[in-house]
Amino acid sequence: MVDKKRKSKQKDSGPTAEVAEQLEHAFLAGLGALANTQKAGGKAFDKLMKQGESFRKDASDKTESLIDDVQDAIRGMADDAQEKATGLLDQMRETPQMNKLQSVFDSRVDSALDRLGVASKHDLDKLNAKLDRLLKSVEKPKPAKKKAASKKAPAKKTAAKKTSKKKVSKKTPSK
Repeated sequence: MVDKKRKSKQKDSGPTAEVAEQLEHAFLAGLGALANTQKAGGKAFDKLMKQGESFRKDASDKTESLIDDVQDAIRGMADDAQEKATGLLDQMRETPQMNKLQSVFDSRVDSALDRLGVASKHDLDKLNAKLDRLLKSVEKPKPAKKKAASKKAPAKKTAAKKTSKKKVSKKTPSK
């Protein structure tokens, strides 16, 4: 039936019918291409997503590997630097210049502490010696008090002896 309509249209218009038919074929071809693109586009989109995931995983693995390598390199450099610094400090400590520098530093610190009124170790040692002497002098009278207490104790014993003698004397007459 479609063929009959087409034939009747061709007979009616002539060359314009052919152009219309060609336009219709082009339109239908475009719709077919669009349908194929949609189908292929969905598949292509899924394929691109998978490729993107794979790329991201590879990139993150490489990045982590690079970060680990950089961290190892930095640790190695830090260890080397620390060893060199320790060696230099040991060399400096053995030189007379370091002793000179240390004595200058000590004298400046002592003078600053003196200006601030902070007691030095020497001052504290003197103070401790004075405290020791005072404590010894305070402790000396205590043994004298003990002697006085021991003198009183025999007096108590004699009084106790007297009372016991009295008891004895009381017992003898009752016999």
